[in-house]
Amino acid sequence: MQAPLEPADASYETLIEFLYLVPIGIVKFGPDGTIEMANPAAATLLMPLSRDGGMTNLFALLGSAAPDLRDHVRRFGEPAGRILDQVTISVDAARATLMLDVSKINAATFMAVLQNVSELTEARREVMRRTEAQRMLASVFMHLSLPVVVVRQDGFILLANAAFQKALGYGAANLQGLHIDALLPPDPAGAVKAARAQQMLDGKPFQMEITAIAKDGTRFTAIKHAAILNGASDRQVRVLTLTPVSGARRSTAEATAAQVRTISLHRYRDALPDDWPRIAQRATTLVEDALRPLLGPADILKRGRDDSFIVWFADDDETRHNTVLVRAAQAIRRVFVTEFGRRVAETIATAMAA
Repeated sequence: MQAPLEPADASYETLIEFLYLVPIGIVKFGPDGTIEMANPAAATLLMPLSRDGGMTNLFALLGSAAPDLRDHVRRFGEPAGRILDQVTISVDAARATLMLDVSKINAATFMAVLQNVSELTEARREVMRRTEAQRMLASVFMHLSLPVVVVRQDGFILLANAAFQKALGYGAANLQGLHIDALLPPDPAGAVKAARAQQMLDGKPFQMEITAIAKDGTRFTAIKHAAILNGASDRQVRVLTLTPVSGARRSTAEATAAQVRTISLHRYRDALPDDWPRIAQRATTLVEDALRPLLGPADILKRGRDDSFIVWFADDDETRHNTVLVRAAQAIRRVFVTEFGRRVAETIATAMAA
């Protein structure tokens, strides 16, 4: 006689039953696209995409419908999070439109959720017909020479103009629903996230120098200007523009934007590998105390990640910013030379002279 199911076994059985009965397609896959689990709804939606009747690799199945999925998954640098959100893809073989969400669970596990939204898509097309003025505005937006992208509060792209698509090397269909962070290199200091959080508090635009990554892997430096769209309820929509650094001139609108800069302690940490675990906490506190008097009354200083500080200058006076940063470097050096003994001071002097 079979032993009765333990509560844990019953819960697991219920979960499996739910996954297989839910009318939404759910796919568990690895970083190389290998499908580890797919429920019947997912199989029904994906099978028309299979050329050989098999269903072993999600990237291969969506190769024509979502050709950049492999790159988006590979480039997503966060430990976990949403990579694609409500991206619509067309399945010509089934004459259907699917909505695709992709999330990273951990380094080895990813999940895709698929829904058939063909009827919903048709309804939305009827409801969202543009007026002539709206079409003209959309045309102006698309033909601006400056790369512009509109993103939701959580960072997912809603709309990108032609200049932005050209600069990054992606078509409109491959950008909509993608998280903006997938187009940026890792942010170890947390400067970008800190700037967004501050903007949600005060609503002010800001600009900062970033490195963007094009589809072919090319990196280019640009000034990112971020502003909350006027009239957007609850600050749900932000407009980002990218201005290449070389030969760039700031517009009048940018003149009122705050400037976000990062001050790193990496050089000191690297010079003191044995001492750093012991002095890091005190050093960070002393450095913060030394930096605050150098800033203006409206400037903001925050501790960043990875032994760094983030400075939010309240104006666009680059001369003042650079002066503050030079004085900050001098103040940081004084902290390490005077506060941790002769041996540390000599080590720092040698490292800084190298």
